[in-house]
Amino acid sequence: MSIDNKTQVPIESELSISDIDSNHKNCSYCNQPFFEELWCKNCDPYKIIEGWTSENPDVDKFIKDTMYSRKYGTWLEWVPFDRFTDIEQIGEGGFSKVYSATWVDGKANYIFEYGNWKKLDPKPIEVALKRLNGSHEISIEYLNELKIHWNIYLKENFSLKFYGMTKDPITKEFMMIIELANERSLKSFYLNKFNNILWDNKIRILGHLILGLNNLHKLGYFHKNLHSGNILVYYNYYNYGCFGIIMTELSSGIPPFHDRNLDLDLAADICNGLRPEFGKGTPEFYKELAYRCMNSNPRQRPKADELRKILIFWEHSISGEMFGYNGKEVESIFKEADKEIKNISTLHEKNPDAIYISQSFSFNNLSNPIEVNVNNNEDIFNEHNICSYCNKSIIEELWCNECDPHYIIEGWTSEIPEIDKFIKDTMHNARNYNYYFLEWIPFDRFVNIEQIEEEGVSKVYSAIWTDGKSEFKLINGSWTKSESKSMKVILKCLNESQNITECLNKLKFYWNLCKMDDTLKFYGVTKKPKTEEIMIVVKFTNVKSLRNILTNDFNKILWEDKIRLLRNLAFILRYLHELKYFYRDLRNGNILQNDNYSYFELFELANEQKSDDKIYGILPYISPEILNRKPYTLSSDIYSFGIIMTELSSGKPPFYDKNFNSSLASDICNGLRPEFGKGTPEIYKKLAYKCMNANSYERPTADELYQILNFWNDILNGKVLGYIGKEIKVTFDDANNEIPNISTSYEKNSEANYTCQVFMFNNLPKSVNSSIIISYFEETKNKENDHFKNKICSYCNKPFIEMILWCRECDPYCIIEGWTSGNLNIDKFIKDSIYNARKGPNIKFLEWVPFDRFINIEQIGEGGFSKVYSATWIDGKSKYERRGDGSWKKLETKSIKVALKKLNGSQNISVKYLNELKIHWDIYLNNNYLVFYGMTRDPKTNEFVMILEFASNGNLRNFLLRALNIMFWIHKIKLLYDLIVDLKNIHEFGYLHKDLHSGNILLNDYYYYYVSDFGLSGPANEQKSDNKIYGVLPYIAPEVLNREPYTTSSDIYSLGIIMIELSFGKPPFYNRKHNLNLALAICNGLRPEFGKGTPEIYKKLAYRCTNANPIERPSANELFSIIEFWYDSINSESMQEEENFGYKGKEVKAIFEAADKEIPNILTSYEKDPDAFYTSRELTFSNLSKPVNSSIISSYLQDETNEVACQDSQLADLDFKRFL
Repeated sequence: MSIDNKTQVPIESELSISDIDSNHKNCSYCNQPFFEELWCKNCDPYKIIEGWTSENPDVDKFIKDTMYSRKYGTWLEWVPFDRFTDIEQIGEGGFSKVYSATWVDGKANYIFEYGNWKKLDPKPIEVALKRLNGSHEISIEYLNELKIHWNIYLKENFSLKFYGMTKDPITKEFMMIIELANERSLKSFYLNKFNNILWDNKIRILGHLILGLNNLHKLGYFHKNLHSGNILVYYNYYNYGCFGIIMTELSSGIPPFHDRNLDLDLAADICNGLRPEFGKGTPEFYKELAYRCMNSNPRQRPKADELRKILIFWEHSISGEMFGYNGKEVESIFKEADKEIKNISTLHEKNPDAIYISQSFSFNNLSNPIEVNVNNNEDIFNEHNICSYCNKSIIEELWCNECDPHYIIEGWTSEIPEIDKFIKDTMHNARNYNYYFLEWIPFDRFVNIEQIEEEGVSKVYSAIWTDGKSEFKLINGSWTKSESKSMKVILKCLNESQNITECLNKLKFYWNLCKMDDTLKFYGVTKKPKTEEIMIVVKFTNVKSLRNILTNDFNKILWEDKIRLLRNLAFILRYLHELKYFYRDLRNGNILQNDNYSYFELFELANEQKSDDKIYGILPYISPEILNRKPYTLSSDIYSFGIIMTELSSGKPPFYDKNFNSSLASDICNGLRPEFGKGTPEIYKKLAYKCMNANSYERPTADELYQILNFWNDILNGKVLGYIGKEIKVTFDDANNEIPNISTSYEKNSEANYTCQVFMFNNLPKSVNSSIIISYFEETKNKENDHFKNKICSYCNKPFIEMILWCRECDPYCIIEGWTSGNLNIDKFIKDSIYNARKGPNIKFLEWVPFDRFINIEQIGEGGFSKVYSATWIDGKSKYERRGDGSWKKLETKSIKVALKKLNGSQNISVKYLNELKIHWDIYLNNNYLVFYGMTRDPKTNEFVMILEFASNGNLRNFLLRALNIMFWIHKIKLLYDLIVDLKNIHEFGYLHKDLHSGNILLNDYYYYYVSDFGLSGPANEQKSDNKIYGVLPYIAPEVLNREPYTTSSDIYSLGIIMIELSFGKPPFYNRKHNLNLALAICNGLRPEFGKGTPEIYKKLAYRCTNANPIERPSANELFSIIEFWYDSINSESMQEEENFGYKGKEVKAIFEAADKEIPNILTSYEKDPDAFYTSRELTFSNLSKPVNSSIISSYLQDETNEVACQDSQLADLDFKRFL
């Protein structure tokens, strides 16, 4: 055959510049002149574009396109045919022949060394040569195949590597050079090893196959020629292939229709529904999936992504990673099918006309494909084929991935569709990274059931739940069930179980409430088999009713406990009212208290009126308008709440000494209210009387109640600072002294019935307030007129809520009021931060701190515009955490060491200083910078002072002086990584730093480096109007010295100088006067020295940053990518084979480790010129020369434009042995 008659082509595999015709002065790719190098550095850093040709312009351009773009560090090569040996044909398709061969030179690899690309020694590799039949004159069709193959190889790691192109010198046909699949095609692979391939391996093969096919579809390509002959196996690694027919082939081990002529008759039979046979023992649901893939109606075939999900589920089931009956059943069936594999014979006599290479067919007058019921066996999974939640087909995986990530929706029922749907709603929503859901629990999973309470209308039991709550963890994108243990729970009957609507309303309400508060745990629902009562399963606690607590422990309950209890109840009532529910039977018997929390027994909820005119409840707790047969409203609950407040103060049930009859109802309508206990605070009485107001419209809302009681609760627990809470705390503390003197003994009237009753009252008087209540309102109003006078929020200018004395809307922490800095702009700046802190979960705000709260003040530094001190802040930063109700709880704090930055001349804060404060706050708020705690003021100088996190390790300049010889390159790269993260964030946030130098890079206790000092910073779109130059001369970019606008590139220049300083250990130009001469030298290209042994790649990057042309400096994002790659390469073993920016990780690591050897030899001592200034100052230069690069820099930057940031390197080939 002609391919064996190799012709020698006299072209070297590696091009030498000297070999190029000196008259060849234009790049063959971009047509731009070469200049003196004789090759185009812009297009061709590896010097591989020139010196060869395929003799076809389209092929040449296709290959050169890949060289120019060099995506992912990968490109195609043109390889002379004589560079291949040992050529043997190994396959043939309809349009091509495939050969194995040894590529003598192997794939070209390069390393960037000393500013140039160096080709590494090549090694021979085994490859496949795919000859494209009839490609002498390459057609658009062939060129399109080349481009598709290349695009897929670049973007998808499940395709064989595409190395390049060559040409048979005899036939002149083009050949693709691709990775050799050692195991050849899937067909030959399974023919040789079929009886050793178990079902778990087959499913893995199909899984990887469909993953490749799915990704191919995502790229917008169709394969169009899928069969087992073009599924290639590389050390048990798969390439693309087909599916439905291949599934039959994998099960039988025999090519499809091996005994038939592959002709018109077979085509007609296929259209009439004929499909290949499956192997013995093939699982039925495997067949069903294959038949769906081979469905005659293409619209009914599953999508590649759908197939992928099914196969993943099967694979996980076989490996035992799925829980529940679904996964176990799948695992069992495949294990059973494994037993038949050894009995399947793959011997077959192939029809000589059964040709399994691609051919051209021309069929006419075939019948329309008809759908045939090919699976006559009863599907054992029919009962599970529809998701019980979304009613969509589950297909073969037996569970709905969309609805049910935990595989728990199926396989149970409460026998009540509405409750099933409710529980499944919680399971469905748990997929969104919310691991909290309800379960249906069979009643027989509870043991040791004992009744513990019967209050009002519901029964309460304790029980042991033998299985315990199901817990799941999200690991590698899949849910894994954790082991659960038996647990003690409470079972509560829902008496409205027969009224499904009311029952469901209570379930939904309790579920929503429990999601809001972590102290309440709602685990699931069960049903008592004998009575058919629905029961909720909740966390076990030692529950007591409020009535029992007051009877047994009243004299032990202090006012802070009472207020906390009321606050908790108000929180629940507020939420209830927000949902437009009213409680309707609020009383002491259905208020329960567990170990940590108070809550309602939630079984008398309503959101509509009873259709009859009867009155339900316990008389003392029923509001007068209800007694007068008016509609029940939300304010009726508030009246009941007021009655409970009186009961909490006295310890006795309301009207315990009266008959509960029409006379008491009349008295209530006439204004009679229960008595308060001795010593009850007046503000408490007033709030209770407001709740019990005869006019329902004048009662507070549940939200107002909650705000007031939460405020009182914070005061009594020391969480409200300043003058606001002191008076209220003293009032309640005094009331505590009276509690031991209150007698709780009483003789109850035999007609005082504290269980729910039905009343029928007629002709009751109109509801009015008693003279006592009216006079109390008037008296307290007069007493408090002066107290509430001028109580206006200083932030929003709105009046305070009565009895709160602070604006909760603006001030969640109660710290806006009671202080002033003496400057309206500073006050507003700090209050803005407090106000905005209420909007999100990240609690960051500034504080005004009196100067006398700092001790041990010592000056530690001085800049051009400020002095810096260390100090101890006695109180420390105020810390709060958000509670379930949205309010804030103050946490205990400790004294901390801080830095105080005094802003020189800031007695009357200027726009400049205010701008620095705002920039520092904006940047700290949005990123991880040194903490900005707040502001204070030096009482002697009246200068404002910023309170900042103390950087215990000082600034970078001083740190280098004492630690350079123990600071290895990994530490330096980590430092640069921290800096570029900060600088990238500053730029992305729309700011420029404008004063970046080693004196304002700070190190904390953990050796994190932070950019600080934003005194000269400003928005990127704003320039200084005075045209003055500020900063530290060696770090100022030459264009800024020339009074050009400051840009992000100017910050990059400063970072480049810091890079040099890091390598050298000494401040830049420490031995020169920082004057006009130095400014001129900088503009003429002078840059600081590097330290001994500094890696060339590091120098190159620093010189790129300090390029005289700001447009050619890298961006912060590009720097971040490069430095992150360096750091990961040095620090992580997993990055050693990754390739980026022209290097593998192991090469980067070796370069910097070699440089470490010189670090102990670097001298850090130096004598500074007295006129070398390293604090920011104003500079006045004029008539400087236009910035240029020195010849040294120019030589380093020769390849600058060629260095393209490569993305991720090729992923390592999958090892097929994982699957067998």
